[in-house]
Amino acid sequence: MKAALFLGLAAGSALAGGPTQEMLDNAANDTSNWLMYNKDYLAQRYSSLDQINTSNVASLKKVCTYALGENGSFQSSPIVYGGVLYITSQHVTAAINATNCKPLWRYTYKPSGPEPFTTNRGVAIYDGVVVRGTTDAHLIALNSSTGKLLWNVKVADSSKGYFLSAAPIVWNGMIFIGTAGADWGVHGEMYAYDIKSGQRLWTFDVIPTGNQPGADTWQKAESTTTGGGSMWTSFTLDPQTGLLYVSVGNPAPDFAPEYRPGANLYTDSVVVLDAKTGQLSHYYQQIPNDSHDWDTAAAPVVYDSAGTHYMAVGTKGGYVFGYDEGSKQQSFKTAVTTILNADVKPTPQGVRSCPGTLGGVEWNGPAYDPQMETLFVPSVDWCGVYKLGEVRYVQGQLFFGGTNVLDPSSKARGWIVAMDAKTGQPIWRYHAPTPMVAAVTPTAGGLLFTGDLNGDFLALDSKTGKVLYRNPTGGAMAGGIVTYAQNGKQYVAAASGNASRTIWNTTGNAKVVIYALP
Repeated sequence: MKAALFLGLAAGSALAGGPTQEMLDNAANDTSNWLMYNKDYLAQRYSSLDQINTSNVASLKKVCTYALGENGSFQSSPIVYGGVLYITSQHVTAAINATNCKPLWRYTYKPSGPEPFTTNRGVAIYDGVVVRGTTDAHLIALNSSTGKLLWNVKVADSSKGYFLSAAPIVWNGMIFIGTAGADWGVHGEMYAYDIKSGQRLWTFDVIPTGNQPGADTWQKAESTTTGGGSMWTSFTLDPQTGLLYVSVGNPAPDFAPEYRPGANLYTDSVVVLDAKTGQLSHYYQQIPNDSHDWDTAAAPVVYDSAGTHYMAVGTKGGYVFGYDEGSKQQSFKTAVTTILNADVKPTPQGVRSCPGTLGGVEWNGPAYDPQMETLFVPSVDWCGVYKLGEVRYVQGQLFFGGTNVLDPSSKARGWIVAMDAKTGQPIWRYHAPTPMVAAVTPTAGGLLFTGDLNGDFLALDSKTGKVLYRNPTGGAMAGGIVTYAQNGKQYVAAASGNASRTIWNTTGNAKVVIYALP
């Protein structure tokens, strides 16, 4: 591959200011910062802060807001380091003061190719460098202090439907990012890049071919060229083992499984890779030969409970799967939304199934409270009618092989489900008036922070699911909710303003809203 194209400063001149690898390794215990999309490498999202708690959360007030100036998809998560909050939209990357929203710098990316999709979910930060993907499938690095572009490398050809929506993570100077675009019939790949140079270090094909393990699960070999497989959101890593956990989305064409007979590895799976080399360690497939676009989309969570090392992941098929990482066996499978006709494939006449293509667990997955040994997961309750149609691939166009009409007979709603982290047994369920696609963040204060598509920021009692606080943000909430302390004061920052007039029927301007006690 070609070396990275360098623009602006040389990368080496910016590698200062942190966070260090030691800080990233300790991100789970860091109360001053929120260093990754899911807070820590294991993606547990738990905060030990308790200044805001069940007894005083009703007094929470908005401190400030910051508008990014772009409308449309806004599913990004804030990253907080050293009192600075970093946030992205489709083209904008911004840094603001994490206590008062004062703008510090702003960088606007100008795409050089087609943009198949408008979503970007955020940045990674390491050693003075902020890294993000773009909607025309580039990976760019910015100086974390100034926002100046350090390097820009083309990852894939966006004219074929590739883009980068996932928030990368960084470990030991290696950036982990994967392509999205399965619904356009791309051939998905996972990558590692060097953060200093932008040089590609390894590639893992999530659609195996030839002699690669799993290639025989594509019984029609030619279907692998348009086989799909997307890395939609972010990634999980176990620093103790050096294993990288990658959620892989749907095969293509989405609704025509007979076109691609076989289990279609590694779609709808979690693949576990050696982070240093990209070699496959093991995998878990949630849905073989998926016919409903039921991606494994959200990053999994890794945790220890009762002496067992677990990995749990949610899917758009409406289940949370738990696995014993020691035995590599499934421990539980828990429904977190309405399930209907899950095993019935689309027909030309149409089949009503639940969830629909926008149901189940979307781009924010389970969070784990180690004190309660409880998983919390958001989901969407929305059925749809699946119809098999013509299978015709056209480069750069959606490659569905059919249609899904989301159920017009019932209003889309959502759930937050708390479940025993060892057994998957539900503890409580909160039935929400809208789909629940924003992140969930448990804290030592006995709270679970989240938000809904009505634009309400919510704080639930972690033990019961009772809503203790509700506040309108002015825009649909579909991104990250993070919490951190500065100068002895706890703050909560939330992404608001996911405008989706054609799918979710939501509006709003992309902005960050910061809360604290008065």
